[in-house]
Formats: sequence, C-alpha cells, structure tokens
Amino acid sequence: MAIRHFHPLVPRRLTLSITGVIVLSVLLSGCGSPSNYTFLPTKTQGSVVPTSTEIIPTAAPTKTEPAPTETSTATPLPSPTETPEPTLTATATPLPELITDEYGVPMALVPAGNFVMGSDKDQAEAKPAHTVYLDSYYMDVNEVTDALYLECAEAGICITGGGSRLRNPVFADYPVMDVTWYDAAKYCEWRGARLPTEAEWEKAARGTDERKYPWGNDPVTCERSRYGDCGWFAVAVGLHPEGASPYGIQDMAGNAWEWTADWYKADYYKVSPTENPTGPEESTGWKSTRGGAWFYMADLMSSIWRNHAPPTAAYSYLGFRCAKNP
Repeated sequence: MAIRHFHPLVPRRLTLSITGVIVLSVLLSGCGSPSNYTFLPTKTQGSVVPTSTEIIPTAAPTKTEPAPTETSTATPLPSPTETPEPTLTATATPLPELITDEYGVPMALVPAGNFVMGSDKDQAEAKPAHTVYLDSYYMDVNEVTDALYLECAEAGICITGGGSRLRNPVFADYPVMDVTWYDAAKYCEWRGARLPTEAEWEKAARGTDERKYPWGNDPVTCERSRYGDCGWFAVAVGLHPEGASPYGIQDMAGNAWEWTADWYKADYYKVSPTENPTGPEESTGWKSTRGGAWFYMADLMSSIWRNHAPPTAAYSYLGFRCAKNP
C-alpha cells in the first residue's frame, strides 16, 4: 500500500495519528477485512486532515483463468454438411434408342412426352384430336414374324397362328397372321413384353408432329407401304425403309393389321384420359387394330385410322408386334 508524502508543515502529532490509523487498517486486513477497502483517518477535534494524505484504494486483483492446454492428438471434426437428394435428371442414364431383347428382336425407344392422338379431319372414330402424355416404352422395329412365333408355338405357349405358312421356311420372315388376340398377348408375355396400347401404337407410328402417315404427309407409294396396289399378299418385314416412322419402326402402314391391347369403342377418344390411356375398362367385344394391310386401299394406311376385330378372330391379314417398358 503506497502512502503519499506529507507536506513538511504538517504537525508531528497529526502525523503520528495518521500512522496509527494505517497500522490499524493493516491489522484489520489480516483478520478478514476486505483488502480493497482503505480506512480514512478519523477526524480529531481541532485538527484538519490535509487532502494530500488520502490513501488511494487499490483495485481488486483480477482472477486469471488458466489457458487451456492444446491436445496435439485431437483433430477437429468437420461440420456435417447436408447433401441434397440426387434428382432424376441429374443421375438418370439416358435410355438407348435401340435395344435387342434376349430373343434377338430389335426394339426402338419411343421417348416419354406428349403427342396429338386422333384427328379432326379424317375418320369419325378418330375424333376429336386430343393431347396425350405417354411414358417411355420400346416397340418392336418389325412385325412379329412366322419364325419368331414358331419358337413360342414349339415351346407349347402359342396355339393358333401362322396357318400352313408357320413351318414353311419360305415365309419365315413374313409377318405372322391368322393369330388370335389371345395368342398374340401370350406370345408377347412369353418374350417378357406385352401388346402395345392403342395410344402407344399411334405415337410409335406418327411421332409428335401430327403427321398422317409414318413417313410424313406425302402420298402412299409401294416403296413406303405394302397395300392393295402393290401385289397380292404380304411380303417379308422390313422391306419398306422409306416408310419408317420417326423412331425407325417399319411396316406400320400396310403389310398386316396389328392387334393392340385395348378394347375398342368408337367414341372412346371423347372420354380418353390425357395420360397413358389404356382403352375402355370393360369388354366391348372388340379389340382395336391399327395400320392397314396388304389388300386395303391407300387411305387406310393412315396412322390415324382405327379398326377392330373380335379377340377370337384369326384373319390372314391380321398380325401384331410387341412393346415393353424400359
């Protein structure tokens, strides 16, 4: 504790008195009095305490916390960061445009999206034109042939179809005909596929630009289609590359009518769902057929034209092709 020096004019008695007070303060401090308090000298009668003798209190000591020791082996963990869930567009692998299934059948991709189904200009049963969304699917590039169908028949799965041509090698690459809807469905299922819906068939045939025929809007010719003006009976599949659809699918105009999965109803387009339609839910007694055949007139080669037949029918101008999901 620092004591200021007294002025030389202060009487000795006053000096002794102040000294006593200081001693008393020190003794009390040792007995538990707070160390940050300083006692001022008591006034005596007739004496004056000079201001220069005031003792300045000292500040209380500041408690210093010990510095934490750093552990050399501790490695701070990184703050967890939330990883967003991957989106389909960012991680999905594009579907191949062409595949070959385990039976050696080439199938073309028809990508997901909208297309205009039907027309307001042609057949009454194809009205009204309406926009439909379809998921992606694959479609046989060619109509199912006698040779392919024979494998199913020899496996004991497919019963009807092909007639006398089925085991004749001359017709091996011709579209199989004389096959009922039921056996066509069995064949596709045997191959791990299915019959296409009427909407899937139409999109595969005409694409998304509202064309009338698979190749566009140019007239029907024998280079593009096998129809009534080109000779009697069907021909081998794949002989009309000029008539291919926008997806490279062949013979969707002529050669053979083709079964679809849907029940047929003339005014179905008026109530058709706008997303993945599958035809009427209950039997109408008829199944939809599409695409024209080898002895029909040119107008019926249109990708819009709708036809139908009972599912038990086996006609020499009616075949099919298969579709499957990716």
